[in-house]
Amino acid sequence: MANAPSFPHPAYAQYVLEPQFEESKQHLFDHMIAANEAHTIMLHECGILDAQHAKGLLTALQQVRAEGVDRFTYQPSVEDLFFAVEGRLIELTSPEVGGNLQIARSRNDLAAGMSRMMLRQRLIRTQRYVLALRKSLIELASKHTESIMPGITHTQPAQPTTLAHALLGVIGPLERDFERLDQALRHTNQSSFGVAAFTTTSFPISRERVAELLAFPIIVENGYDAVGAGDHIMEAAMAMTNSAGSLSRFVYDLLVFSRATENLLKIDDAFIQISSIMPQKRNPVVLEHIRTRISWIYGETTSVQTMLHNAAAGDTNDVEDPIFIAINRCFDAYEAIIGLLTAVVQTATFNTELMAERAYQGHMTTTALADALVRKYGIAFRSSHSIVSRLVNQSVAESRPIDAAMVRNISAEVLGQELEVTEEVVEGALDPRQFVAQRSILGGCAPEATSAALTGCTERLQRDHSRIDALRDSIDAANLLRARCVAELTGASA
Repeated sequence: MANAPSFPHPAYAQYVLEPQFEESKQHLFDHMIAANEAHTIMLHECGILDAQHAKGLLTALQQVRAEGVDRFTYQPSVEDLFFAVEGRLIELTSPEVGGNLQIARSRNDLAAGMSRMMLRQRLIRTQRYVLALRKSLIELASKHTESIMPGITHTQPAQPTTLAHALLGVIGPLERDFERLDQALRHTNQSSFGVAAFTTTSFPISRERVAELLAFPIIVENGYDAVGAGDHIMEAAMAMTNSAGSLSRFVYDLLVFSRATENLLKIDDAFIQISSIMPQKRNPVVLEHIRTRISWIYGETTSVQTMLHNAAAGDTNDVEDPIFIAINRCFDAYEAIIGLLTAVVQTATFNTELMAERAYQGHMTTTALADALVRKYGIAFRSSHSIVSRLVNQSVAESRPIDAAMVRNISAEVLGQELEVTEEVVEGALDPRQFVAQRSILGGCAPEATSAALTGCTERLQRDHSRIDALRDSIDAANLLRARCVAELTGASA
C-alpha cells in the first residue's frame, strides 16, 4: 500500500492554504505586525517578558516590517502567514525569544482581532467614499434649486418638482447609509485580543493595554464571543447592501434620463462607449457597470450570510480567512459603485430647459387646481377632485388647455351650481413654477425649502467628516504611542 502524502496534501495546499496565504498577505500583514508589537509591549509591562526578550522581539518585528510582505511566499512546510512570520522572528532572534511571542495568545484571538482591524480600516475608507458622493450631490443640487422638472411616480409624470428636490431624495438615504456603516464600525471597533483560544489565559495579562495600543475603545468581554462573533461582519455587509439597493434605483433613473428619447441627461463623453455597428449610439455603459457591481454586492453578502449561519458557535475557521474574501469583495464592489457614481455626478449635464418644458405638459399641476377650488370656494376636496378629473378628460379629448369656462361648466354638472371661477385662478393654479413655489414647507420643493434642506445636508456632512477624522486621529495616536513604546524598549528613535 502506497504511503499517504504528508501534510499538506497537494490538493489542500492548492485550494485552501496557498490562496488563504495570499489573502492574508494582502489584508492582514500590517495588522499582524501591529498586533504583535502591542502584545509584546503588554507582556513586558505585565512582567511576563523581560526587557531583553521584549527588545529582541520588537527589533525583529521592525525588521520584518521593513522587509515587507512580499518577502513571504507560500511554502508547504508553513501552514499560514502567522507561522511564516513567527518563523522569521525565530530566525532573527532565537527559539527562546521568537517562540515567546505566543505566550497568552492563540491564533484565534489574533485572527479575530486582525479581522476587526482590517474591517475598521475598510469601513473608515468606505465612509469617506460615501461622504464624497454626498458632497458631489449637494453641490449639484445647489445649482438646481430652481430647475423645475416632472416628478415621477409609478414611472409616470406626476407633479412638478425641482432637480434639487429630486437629488435631496438621493442624499437622504446616503446620510442613513453613513449611519448604518458607522453603526457597523462601532460594533467592529472592539478588541478581541487577550482571550487566547476562547477561555482567556492564566497569565496576568492586560487586555485593556493591548486595546489601548491598537486604538480599540471597547473590549469584547466574553471569550467565546470575542473569537467566534461574526455579526459585525454581517452588519457591515448588510449596510453596503442596503445602500446599494437605494443607489440602484437612482442609477435606474439616470439610465432612463439618459435615453435619447428622454434627452434629459448627458453622461460625460469620458464614460461613453460607442457601438461597433451603429454610429449614432452613445452608450452610457458606466451606469451599466455600476448596476453590475451592485449585483456583486448582493452575491458577496449572500456568501457572508451563508458562511456565518453555517458556522457552529465554537468554530472560528468560517469567520476568519474564508469570509475575508467575500467581505473584501463586497467592499471593493461598493467602493467602485460610489467612486464611479461620484465621478458621473460631477461631470453629468442635465437638460434643464427640456425638463422645464416637460413640467408644463401632462396636466401635472391639476392637483393645485383642485386645492385652489377647495380653498377659494369651500367645496369638499372629493368634489373638487371629481371636477378636475373631468376637466383633464375633456382637455385630452378635445386637445385644448383647461380654462375657466370649462371649470364653470363642469362644476355645474358635478355640484348642481356653477362656480364663478376666473381665468386668473385657473392659470395661476396650473402654472408649474407657482406650483413649486407654493410648496415651501419642510421637505417641499420650493427653492427656499430645498436651499434650507441643503444647508442641513452640508452641516451633517461636516459633522460626519469630523467623526471619521476623530476616529482616524485616535488610531494615529495609538500608532504613535505604540511606536514610542517600541523605541523605549529597543533604544531606537520613535
